[in-house]
Amino acid sequence: MTATEGLSRTAALIVRRLLAVRPREQVALVCDPASEMGMVRALAREVEDVGGEFTILQQPDRELQNKNRLTPVIERGLEAADCLIGLTRSGGAPTYSAAVKQLLEDKRLRSISMVMRSLDNFTSGGALADYDELYRDGQALAELWRPARSVHLTAPAGTDLRASFGGQEVIIECGFATEPGLEAAFSDGEVSKMPAEGSAEGLLVIDGPIAHLGNSDSPVGLQVEAGRVVEVEGSGRVADGLRELFSTVEHASNIAEIGIGLNGACRRNGDFEEEKKARGNVHVAIGDNVFYGGDVRCAVHMDMVIYRPTVSFDGRAVVDEGRVLI
Repeated sequence: MTATEGLSRTAALIVRRLLAVRPREQVALVCDPASEMGMVRALAREVEDVGGEFTILQQPDRELQNKNRLTPVIERGLEAADCLIGLTRSGGAPTYSAAVKQLLEDKRLRSISMVMRSLDNFTSGGALADYDELYRDGQALAELWRPARSVHLTAPAGTDLRASFGGQEVIIECGFATEPGLEAAFSDGEVSKMPAEGSAEGLLVIDGPIAHLGNSDSPVGLQVEAGRVVEVEGSGRVADGLRELFSTVEHASNIAEIGIGLNGACRRNGDFEEEKKARGNVHVAIGDNVFYGGDVRCAVHMDMVIYRPTVSFDGRAVVDEGRVLI
């Protein structure tokens, strides 16, 4: 398959099936100067082919202290949209913006998040999964998660974290967002939930990639107390980057999300967007939790991947050293 054919194949999957764009619907494509414009153009062509109308909205690249902010013009523009496809490369604003969250809650918008993703994410690896099967797996895992009151996360590298759940929503991100109020990603394949604020306690040892920081030469330890990272253990670029983040970005230390990957087509390639969706991997996010139903607003939401995890809900294992038990 040529590169052009790969772009067309994925654009058709997203527009026709995962978003189910209908004739005369308004589709907003939100990007930034670092976005892969080949992806943007392929999606725009497909929207036109099904009879919809697209608008490309570009905002500036964002510094680390400002990753989740859309421009006011884009926020207002999304009020007229039926569908949002977020394609910003420098940050996750189309996903984590409070304005987008409100439009989703009001069932005025449906959304596919492709933030911080490359052309490789668009045409290979997790993009090639069977999304019908993936969505069924996501529903099954969510059914196990919804009644759970506690989680225990361990991993061979040293992670040992406990947290509790309240009434937070379980988020199924397995590709499909066909009705107003629904949100998914691409490539996709995870189920996630926000732990109760202030409840996470223990040690996270991050041995996979971290959003915006990449891979570390050696695992980085994060001591967690009362739902916040209180100490970074380790040396090197990534450990120092986390220390600077926690000292300069308000609420960045908040434990915002726990997610379980389900996509068996995803690769271990050093890209956190690919690896966090990989079947049997877990990611824990720090920073903003508004998308997940919380009240902690932060300039960043950063996923951190953990390999070969064991995850138990109320003492029942749902992942055993990277093997998903559903």
